[in-house]
Amino acid sequence: MVKYTITNGKTITKPFNKIWIVLAVLIALFIIFWQFIFYYPEMIKLSELPTIFISMFSPRNTPTVHRTWADYFSYMLTLVTPIWETIQMSFAGAIIGSVLAIPIAILAARNVFKYKWVNAPFRFLMNLFRTIPAMVLALIGMYFVGRGVLAGIIGLALFSFGIMAKMLYEVIETVDMNPFEALESTGANKTQAFRYAILPQIFPTFIGYLIYIFELNIRASAILGYVGVRGIGSNIKESIDAGSYDRVGAAVIVLLLLIIVVQFFSNYVRGKLQ
Repeated sequence: MVKYTITNGKTITKPFNKIWIVLAVLIALFIIFWQFIFYYPEMIKLSELPTIFISMFSPRNTPTVHRTWADYFSYMLTLVTPIWETIQMSFAGAIIGSVLAIPIAILAARNVFKYKWVNAPFRFLMNLFRTIPAMVLALIGMYFVGRGVLAGIIGLALFSFGIMAKMLYEVIETVDMNPFEALESTGANKTQAFRYAILPQIFPTFIGYLIYIFELNIRASAILGYVGVRGIGSNIKESIDAGSYDRVGAAVIVLLLLIIVVQFFSNYVRGKLQ
């Protein structure tokens, strides 16, 4: 504790800044965990990094393959269909998963349902879906519907569900409950009270989270190609398997441009909601 006196004679005690304790604990944990990480310095070849970037962002020229910049940019045009499939999967997954998360988030919020036997199972369900990687969730979708866009939608919907349910119930627990309790006292049930008292408070935040999850889904879809889901991830996998790193770089550029557009749209919508 640090004490200091102000002009009117009163002594104010300034609390100790706990950030230094947190920082010390993080450093100690890092040092401890580092002892269990085994690696061989000779396997780390940072000199290869420029070669990788040159291979990705310039036309491929080998004794058997000779491509020009025209080939490089024309390949980007062939990615229109995979990009559109990626957008479809990401948007549908975000919508379906977020809508399914609403009732689960309500049941998990302790200020709406004040019984642990109600909250605990739904919180466990949320944690379970947040623990499973998106690739595994897509494999579950493929088990039911086979390879294709629908499997990606199922996987991303489950992925979105876990994220939205967690964030949404935390927002619900911070809202002003006075209008909710007032409506319940007049005879409204919990559904009616939630609709008129809590939903208007959380709706702008919900839309912001929905756009954020849509953006996450686009990034996640890039790795779903490794489990047979169509979209831009499938093209990236095929290019890596063929050793065509220039086409990998072209796909990354297209994906980056898509994410930038989504971010501009997200910032615009959030600005309007605020």
